[in-house]
Amino acid sequence: MRRVFLLRAYGDFAIAVQALAATDVIIASLHLKPLYDALISRGCISPLSIGFVDFGITGSQLNLFTNKTFFSSDTFRQLSKIKQYVRANPGSSDFVEQSARLGLLNFFTGHSFKAIFETGQPVYAAYGLPAQGLVRNGDKVLILPDARLPKRVIPSSILARIDGQVAQFGSDYTTFEQLIDLIQASDYVVTSDSLPLHLAYLCRKPHFILYPDGGKQDFFTPDALASGSFSTFSQFTHV
Repeated sequence: MRRVFLLRAYGDFAIAVQALAATDVIIASLHLKPLYDALISRGCISPLSIGFVDFGITGSQLNLFTNKTFFSSDTFRQLSKIKQYVRANPGSSDFVEQSARLGLLNFFTGHSFKAIFETGQPVYAAYGLPAQGLVRNGDKVLILPDARLPKRVIPSSILARIDGQVAQFGSDYTTFEQLIDLIQASDYVVTSDSLPLHLAYLCRKPHFILYPDGGKQDFFTPDALASGSFSTFSQFTHV
């Protein structure tokens, strides 16, 4: 039986909970539970059997998977907690989502995690998630410019050219529930390459992705790829 550890960011989690098999044993970092609770309360997913464990992750994901906090003392505390968990709860077929820094994770935990897919693969395709045939039906456009990485935030110069409701974290919503409510009430979502994109797919809302020049497309949704509903910042003309 496969055991899957979800230790990455909120967007990764929103994808994984749609794709993992019913036979998978899911162990998730406790920092992801507020998003899970919001998805359940808003009817986005059916309840799953997930063991939420406090691995000391207080940011958006395991520090080992970041560049900014890679060498911090918190990183080694988090890895120590994972190491303690797998020793106390042995598993012979343990997985993490992708292969980035897998060797370091295994070295510091003394474990043999495997990766569900190789980093750089199209994530939705790797999980077997298909295009849903989403079609725009209505004029209520929601624009969600924020992103975890500053370079992915949609510039204000572009926002001024799109007719719709701009909703920003901190002023227009502060919780996952409020963000999901905004998406569910919209007809079309214009978003950065971040969590709101994956929530739009999960909520079956047609969407358009704006991303920085030179940005990767490995987290783009099947619907955006199939319909060509994406543009770099410099090439953007209209939605």
